[in-house]
Amino acid sequence: MHMWHRNKAQPANATSMALAPAPAPGPGQMTPARAAVMGDLMNNCHNPAKLRKAASLFGSEGLPQEAQMLLQKAAMIHEMMHGAKAIVERCRSGDQHAMAMAKAIGEQARTGNRRAQLSAFFIEQYTKDNPAQGQKAA
Repeated sequence: MHMWHRNKAQPANATSMALAPAPAPGPGQMTPARAAVMGDLMNNCHNPAKLRKAASLFGSEGLPQEAQMLLQKAAMIHEMMHGAKAIVERCRSGDQHAMAMAKAIGEQARTGNRRAQLSAFFIEQYTKDNPAQGQKAA
């Protein structure tokens, strides 16, 4: 008896059904793997370009809410980067309000405020990448 006839003659039972591969997740389904990637991006990614790219991928997978969340985070990160630049430049020009803001951000970052920690990181990064005139880059 050929293999096809043998398989066709046997009744389908639970064990043979369990060996069948699971269907691929369809568009719009949040799988555990997709949820893990989304969680990692929302908690650990601070690159607006990477977040926008991930948003386009999630959108093409039929997950518009997740794509929107990633786009909102990318916009927030972008604004924080520009805010850090403005604070540093204003501090360099002698603006005491900017100096007080930078000090408050540092204090909040030391207490564990995640948003302040990210702002402090961007301020430090901008300062390192753009030294004041007359100073060399470290």
